[in-house]
Amino acid sequence: MWCCQVFILALFAHTIATEFHSSAAHAGISFESHSPTQGPDAVTPTTRPKRRVYGMCPPQFQRVGTDCYSLVDQRSSWLEAHFFCKDKNANLTEPGKHADRKLRQFLQKQDALSGEKDPIWLGATYDHHNSRWQWSMSGRNLTNDSFSHTDPTQPLDNNCAIYDPNLKYRWSARSCSDKLRFICQHKMPKVSGQNRYRIYNRWNATYPNEQANEVVLEILEPRENDRRYRRVKAEGSDEEIIIPNRRRNNNRRNNQRNRQNQNQHPNDVNYQPGQQRQRNRPRVTTVAPAAPQSASPSNDVLASRPSPQQVTQYDRKLQRQRERERRRQVRRQERQKLAREQKREKQRRQREERQRVQRLRQEEQQRRQQEQVSNDDPKRPEVDELRQRSEEDKERKLREEQQKKQREEQDKKQRDEQDKKHREDQEEYQREQERIRQKEEEQQASNHRQQLKENQEQQDRELKAKQQREQQEREYQQLKRERELELLKQRQTEAARQQAADDEAEKLRQERIQKQRQLEAEERREREEQHRKQREEQEKLDRQNHEKRKAEEQRLREEYEEKLKQANTEREKKLAEAHEAKRREELELQEQREKQEAERQEQIRLEQMEEEKRQELQRMEETRRFEEKELRRLHEENLRREEQQLQREREIALREAAEKKLAEEEEMLKKELLEEERARKERIEEDLRQAEEVRKAEEAKNKAAEEAKAEEQKRRLETAKKLADEEVQAKLEEKRRNYVNRISALSAEDQKKFIEMRKRRKLLKEKKEREQKAKELKRIQQAIRLGENE
Repeated sequence: MWCCQVFILALFAHTIATEFHSSAAHAGISFESHSPTQGPDAVTPTTRPKRRVYGMCPPQFQRVGTDCYSLVDQRSSWLEAHFFCKDKNANLTEPGKHADRKLRQFLQKQDALSGEKDPIWLGATYDHHNSRWQWSMSGRNLTNDSFSHTDPTQPLDNNCAIYDPNLKYRWSARSCSDKLRFICQHKMPKVSGQNRYRIYNRWNATYPNEQANEVVLEILEPRENDRRYRRVKAEGSDEEIIIPNRRRNNNRRNNQRNRQNQNQHPNDVNYQPGQQRQRNRPRVTTVAPAAPQSASPSNDVLASRPSPQQVTQYDRKLQRQRERERRRQVRRQERQKLAREQKREKQRRQREERQRVQRLRQEEQQRRQQEQVSNDDPKRPEVDELRQRSEEDKERKLREEQQKKQREEQDKKQRDEQDKKHREDQEEYQREQERIRQKEEEQQASNHRQQLKENQEQQDRELKAKQQREQQEREYQQLKRERELELLKQRQTEAARQQAADDEAEKLRQERIQKQRQLEAEERREREEQHRKQREEQEKLDRQNHEKRKAEEQRLREEYEEKLKQANTEREKKLAEAHEAKRREELELQEQREKQEAERQEQIRLEQMEEEKRQELQRMEETRRFEEKELRRLHEENLRREEQQLQREREIALREAAEKKLAEEEEMLKKELLEEERARKERIEEDLRQAEEVRKAEEAKNKAAEEAKAEEQKRRLETAKKLADEEVQAKLEEKRRNYVNRISALSAEDQKKFIEMRKRRKLLKEKKEREQKAKELKRIQQAIRLGENE
């Protein structure tokens, strides 16, 4: 229990020390010294490296202070502007007090450049239920501090806020249905360089193939006792921006305080300072210098990393080359490692061989000394026994050495086999590489030939297409000429037909005029005959009337004379005379009227005759003018036809000359094409011949290189085989010498026993072989019988 507590305390102390150390290193302070004033040995605090973030604005937006704004010249109502900004993942601007000042300066500059003077929509609307101005996106109330002096009697229902250029861009109110400009506001994200891709990939969906605007913000040192805000400076300018740090949500007291006052804002009309504790914090605004703000550099929207489908053929070829190079390096490292192991093994064998030779020399020297001692010693049997035991030990050691040599030979054989296999693999790999190279060369040569063939086919196709186009052009020109000749013939036929029709029409017109004249003469004769008959009838009627009047006059006169004769008084006579006078006056009046009527009728007749003559003359004049006009028309038509005929003859002559010229040019082009085709074929044949010569030279070179390589490999194999045979022969000689030495070291009886034992072993081996062959033969015969039975 105590051990566990001690271990936990030690671990806790180590953790605290580690945290202090990391905090000190992060702040540039060392806690290893007891006092900061320890002289030259004290660790001086290191300056913290300056960090950078990126303030990013979407395409079509510009940075103004700590936010991004876009002034849209499209005329829209307030609701249309609201949804337009919402489609851009933004909102109609809702500036604070200090941001509003910067925004007014920005709008003044923009309108001074463009010359616009129309109002601009804001994101504020009037709530007529609560009689307050509210921001549309956040729903917060706003003050009237930025509004100009408005008429309180004017109703504000269905009104929205605007920037009014006529009021120095102070706020004002207009009907929400008016078509005005508007300005959108977008939050300016401040991210690190690693997180820029996320922002760009998100903006690519809304603003495809457009440029974004970003500015590099250098984080300055925070002010003392206030780490809730950061001061940053825009790159390329002296402008300093104060932005808030990230707020952590683990502060329960601040969350409660924020929840209490989340419905009120310092810009709210109903805001009461006593309800909220005053905070000694700077405003979120910018400190702009007197110099004008420099334009932030615009960058293209960064594309995402390429997908595997976007890897080109060149990239795949490069990957294959890198993979082959990597495998080549791995094989080279393996060969180097194997060579080092072989070298170490060879050194080890040489060292063991030297030790073995030295040991054998020492043993041989000891044996000689012992023999010399034994020859001098009278105790010969004991010495012989010792010598025999020593010889047995030597034999045992020799057997062990032989076994060890056999194991080494087996190991060496295995290594040789491995080396041989490795060499074979390497040679196989080289042959494979050579085959690949030859295949690539053949592929390149075939590709070259294919390319030449394709080029030739392409040139043939182009020549054929050119010839077809020329043939089509010639056919088209021939067809055009035939059509023109046909058209000329048609025109001539039409002109002849028109001439015949005109002649026929003229003949018919003359006949019609003649008939008209005959009809007019007949009508005139008929009218004259009618007038004559009317005059005769009128004269006859006049004579009858005159005779009637005379008879009546005679009757009346007779009646008057009778009345005078019968009158008895003077008065009756006077009445009869008066009546007679009256009758005579009436008769004179009647005669006068008749005379006037006859004169009037005569006058009318004369006027009719004059009118008829005048009309006749007019008709004759019109006929004359018409005939003159027709004559002029016919004359002009004849001149025009003669001109057209001359023009057609000239055109025919020109076409014949053009056809002749085209035929000559066609002959020249045919000759040029034939010359060009012959030159091209010669050039292609020359290229093919050169390519074939190059290919044959490459094949001869490769064949010579392969033969030289094969000769070199054969020579190396023969040398290696000779060395191996010499080494095997030396080993056999060494083994035979050792065998002879061992046998000569034995006594006569032991040698005889050893020879008999060898004979028995040989006999047993031959017997086993015969038995094995008999078993094999028996098995084969049994298999044959089974096959026959089946």
